[in-house]
Amino acid sequence: MAKFTKRQLLTSLSVLYLTILTLLAAYALHQTTTYSLPIPTILSALTVALPPLAGITLETLISFQYQLASKKGAAQTSKIFQVVNGAFLIYETLLATLAGTHISPLGGLRCPLHDKWQELFHIKNSERIRRIQNAFECCGFSTTKEMAWPFPGNGRGADACVVRYAERADKPCLEDWRDMERKVAIVLLVVPLGVFLWKVVLFLLSPGFDTPWLPSTLHLPEDENHNGSRHAITFRDVEEQSEADSLRDEVTRLNNDSNLASRVESGRVMRPSPLIQESGVWERE
Repeated sequence: MAKFTKRQLLTSLSVLYLTILTLLAAYALHQTTTYSLPIPTILSALTVALPPLAGITLETLISFQYQLASKKGAAQTSKIFQVVNGAFLIYETLLATLAGTHISPLGGLRCPLHDKWQELFHIKNSERIRRIQNAFECCGFSTTKEMAWPFPGNGRGADACVVRYAERADKPCLEDWRDMERKVAIVLLVVPLGVFLWKVVLFLLSPGFDTPWLPSTLHLPEDENHNGSRHAITFRDVEEQSEADSLRDEVTRLNNDSNLASRVESGRVMRPSPLIQESGVWERE
């Protein structure tokens, strides 16, 4: 029986996990299209593309990192990895944020749904409105007579749906349709979050993976002559005690000059001026 390495096991689990996330995103895209939900198709499509794109890209970069770990280009590969990882982080954040606006938007879910239904009703898209009504067994939007199919006209009134489907007389489509939009949006939110968690686990468990997350400029330099790093602040007076202009020597020099000046001044003989000598006022001590 073949024995799998840790690297191979992680790759297999990653493929399985990302496949599940891709299927969830594909399910959300299908529900968005089937029920004409007011969720942009591009959002669902980008969410479907995220898991396989992240898996292929990051697995390839990690493989190159293993191969070039001891070569000169390893540092450059680390920078590329950081840039790609940052780009995917922005990608995932954008998808999660847009999906969150369809879970609980500031203006509520009713307005986007109303605008979407009104658009379908205005262009007389009977196929999509009928599909929604049949899926949830309802009639109309917020009431059974509001923009319901069959459309009014040719002898039919606004209650044509209720007349045809008597069991739907008290069930409009708004609540069920809104619940479907919320469920799909939750799936679209779960997929990018799941990809992010997969990356974290992959980086923690990958054997021998030592690519730094921070740029190299953020690492503190170490002293070449010491095992540990140098202190951030050192005093010049301690490092350079032999210099003539150190603080201690300067203070000592000033004190010596001051003492010398005091001795010279105390030994100086005071002589009177000629005017004072002539007046006889000055008396020699």
